[in-house]
Amino acid sequence: MKFVDFLKIKYQAPPKALTLYLKIFSVQAFIFGAAVMLCVSSALANSAPNPKANPADPDKVLRLAFPVAETGFDPVRVNDLYSNTITAAIFQPLMTYDWMAMPTRLVPDAAEAMPEVSKDGKTYTFKIKKGLFFTPDDAFKGQQRELTAYDFVYALLRHADPKNRSPQVSDLDDKILGFAQSRQQATVSGKFDYNLKHPGIYATDRYTLVIQLNQADRNFLSLLTSPFAAGIAREVVEKYGFEGIMAHPVGTGPYMLDKWVRGSKIILKANPEYPGFVWNFEPPANNLLELRIANQMQGRKMPQIGRVEISIIEEPQSMWLAFSGKEIDVVAVPPSFIEKALTPKNDLLQTWVAEGVNMFRSVEPDIRYQFFNLRDPLIGGYTPERIALRRAIIMGYDVDEEIRVIRKGQAIKAEQMVSPVIAGHDPNYKSIVKFSPLSANALLEQFGYKKDAKGYRMYPDGKPLVLTIYSSTSSIERERDELWKKSMDRLGIRLKVKKDKFPEMLKQGKQCAIPSWSLGWTRSAEAEFVMKLLYSKTIGQNNYSCFESAEYDAYFEQLKRLPDGPERTRVLHNMYRLMEVNGALGLSSTSVSTRLSHQRVEGYRKHPLILGDWIYYDIQKP
Repeated sequence: MKFVDFLKIKYQAPPKALTLYLKIFSVQAFIFGAAVMLCVSSALANSAPNPKANPADPDKVLRLAFPVAETGFDPVRVNDLYSNTITAAIFQPLMTYDWMAMPTRLVPDAAEAMPEVSKDGKTYTFKIKKGLFFTPDDAFKGQQRELTAYDFVYALLRHADPKNRSPQVSDLDDKILGFAQSRQQATVSGKFDYNLKHPGIYATDRYTLVIQLNQADRNFLSLLTSPFAAGIAREVVEKYGFEGIMAHPVGTGPYMLDKWVRGSKIILKANPEYPGFVWNFEPPANNLLELRIANQMQGRKMPQIGRVEISIIEEPQSMWLAFSGKEIDVVAVPPSFIEKALTPKNDLLQTWVAEGVNMFRSVEPDIRYQFFNLRDPLIGGYTPERIALRRAIIMGYDVDEEIRVIRKGQAIKAEQMVSPVIAGHDPNYKSIVKFSPLSANALLEQFGYKKDAKGYRMYPDGKPLVLTIYSSTSSIERERDELWKKSMDRLGIRLKVKKDKFPEMLKQGKQCAIPSWSLGWTRSAEAEFVMKLLYSKTIGQNNYSCFESAEYDAYFEQLKRLPDGPERTRVLHNMYRLMEVNGALGLSSTSVSTRLSHQRVEGYRKHPLILGDWIYYDIQKP
């Protein structure tokens, strides 16, 4: 039996019954609408807008730009920021965050309400909202396809299917009952059976989803805010196949993919099946900017923006010119152009104020770092001389100069892996890694990295020492390349810079094939999700250092289970020290982002964790 036929029998009403239901529903909706029209005008004036249909206006077009190209739109397989920004607008997860609450607060999205949680904290039961429909697609053969609990089961099980190479395996393996075993069995057999009932992920009926955990987990619900946990229609995946689904996302979220020119242009349009909602969020007290936004947007029927056009603009100058010329509506100001936006005191220049441009500044939930591949034959390894080499390289790189010159002061030096705005950050922690070319040179000498006649370092066995770093083609990366060259010249280390496209480097990094590269990690809700960057089980996923340490792994297991308090803080400190001592990452900085929006964009702000957030603001028509 084909899956589509199986789905009709098990999960959907028969076509005739479904047609009758829709007719009845249409009549009821008409009667209800007529009744409302008979109400007195004063009652109409005080009633809330009817949020039963997507009110987005196709003539309201928001134009944006990404500084880095996307990799694709299968939410189970992508893990870069910009691809996830798109999938977050297309797919609808069970949970999301309140748009304005600070500190952040979880709220239902595709779920009717917060889940029912068992007394032992191991069983989560979700009720799925009725009446959420996937965007029309040939895979549905002309039928309207409702989102059900089975679509969430399928989406989560796709992570357990080894062929998908999900970057989220490490999170789900440990948390969901039977997940790791199912994945291991499929690895051995070569096939994942989606039709078998899974012990930890199953639906008891069309609208009831049950997830069983191995043990109570403090961060499990935050995982379910991500598009990687959103409902996916199995028939769509099976129709378009492993590669095709990357270019053919079909979800129930507010937007749908209209056009994609890989690495150049992404166009989204409003999903006609997405139900509207009323903008009704409470701003943080004593925040004048947030109060102004809330006053401006309160009561509007959302979403309003009917089309989102995104260009890939890698060069900061081109990005800035596009904003200045009103070719794009919003920009995260490139550091090299910050002086054209802000005064020395970080106030918006009066020229922009006069044009009605609005500014939103925030410390980002991100961390920048240079990773060093511990499996690399030339720089990797755990012997004292290789550890000394990496530590010397990290001590020799001038992070302060990067922040001052390249970032134009729009960043905070990172002392730890967790950003100041992420739960788990300890403002009292101080790294043992300090910029010191003198100490770095002494360390290299101590471990046998002598200089040749030309003043360049050699390995202890006499072979030339060359550090190879990877870098993208953007201008800011070229500036960093120059700073790396300057820093390594001080140590007598030859530097080789290899250029490649971002998506290709991600692939190579997951294969432990890149010696060293500068990356960033962002939008984590909690310290646990940052610290997995060095967890051995995430090699091939997020652990580009390919770092393996039984001690680090043991601390990571503790971290996931400990409540907030001194013991959990101590564990985090120990993990930072292991990172520093082994020279696995050279921490750089956390961004301070300045985002500008033209006057026609209304209600613009950024949430630290929500991506694809265009449903929350409005734009004036040309």
